[in-house]
Amino acid sequence: MKLSDFSSRAFLRRRSWFGAAFTLIELMVSVTFLVILMLVVSQVIGIVQRSWVRANSRVSQFREARQAFDAMSRSLAQATLNNYWDNEFDNLGKDSAGQQITLARDYIRQSELQFICGPTSRVVPAAAGNSQNYPGHAVFFQAPLGVASLVATTTSGGSSPSQPVNTENMVNLLCGRGYFVEWGSDASFRPAFLEQLNNAVPVRNRLRLMEYSPTAEKNRIYDSSLRPITAHSMEWYQDVLSSEVKTAQESAQTRAFTRPIAENIIALVISPQIEVTGNTTMSPYVIAPQYIYDSTLKVNPGSSPVNASPQGTQHMLPPLLKVSMVALDERSGEFLSREENSQIRTQLLSSIAGLFQEAANLNAELDGTNGQLGTLPTLLVAQKLNYRVFSTTIALKQARWSF
Repeated sequence: MKLSDFSSRAFLRRRSWFGAAFTLIELMVSVTFLVILMLVVSQVIGIVQRSWVRANSRVSQFREARQAFDAMSRSLAQATLNNYWDNEFDNLGKDSAGQQITLARDYIRQSELQFICGPTSRVVPAAAGNSQNYPGHAVFFQAPLGVASLVATTTSGGSSPSQPVNTENMVNLLCGRGYFVEWGSDASFRPAFLEQLNNAVPVRNRLRLMEYSPTAEKNRIYDSSLRPITAHSMEWYQDVLSSEVKTAQESAQTRAFTRPIAENIIALVISPQIEVTGNTTMSPYVIAPQYIYDSTLKVNPGSSPVNASPQGTQHMLPPLLKVSMVALDERSGEFLSREENSQIRTQLLSSIAGLFQEAANLNAELDGTNGQLGTLPTLLVAQKLNYRVFSTTIALKQARWSF
């Protein structure tokens, strides 16, 4: 074989190898497709990341509201009136010894306790003149929650050092409890050290869910000056807006009774209802058509008798409570708190103050009907406020109900 044959074959192999390689145009097309694919993948990753961040932010934003709502629901489920039956007497005068002569007239249901709910401006008279700062409803009741203060005691001679009373096992002490929404600043309950920073941390204005939680020792429901409860039905909790709101001097021995448990809560709705499953002739909110339920009354405002008892619903708990709470996220709460948005805030809160007056309109005002947003969600959406509605129906375990 000649050398030229080997040279020609090598040339042919090199030529075929170069012929099988990618051309410049093919490389450019491949790179273009690769760039497009990377852009698509990066956009998908970006969308997933933003969705995750938004969902995580939404969960964290409303975590405080969810915890407060659950705590409020648990407390409401323990509401009690501890009612009992006793004789009602007529006074017939006095005998020769000056003793009162009485005659048993009837056997009636009685209670020294109270359950009351309704629009805050009507349930708490002190809030009536400023109803836009108290949107939604308030509820006050008694429950065996076992909240007690640490009371210092000494021996009879007073020689031993004082020690706090052990209240660890007093878990069933009867306490007053209440919830309502309030607009205001944190000046009365912010930590004392913030006042020493020369206003480095400004006062924070927010809508807050407030909890009224006096200790068992301070339960004014048994105050002798407020007896009978039917004549003083709303007086035992009227200190809810007084100076006993938390102050900078608060300590373990001087705990304030009204405290915020969640921020950015724009409305609380309490609707007492009855079970109407299978009964199409009666509405569930017949016992409180105006949301007002006062256990000291025989017939609540706007309602009609629902049983044959002459006492009606007096000294009875509502069987069901539909509780709804509307919370804003932090960005929306900050928006409403700005001074330049004070007019928007005032108009919004004034509009909310006019809602939730008739229980028949609850769905239309909160949940919406026929695929349309409710009145309150429409107001919030119009201002581009992000919100979430928490809702549940609580069966009161201590309700003893019959038609």
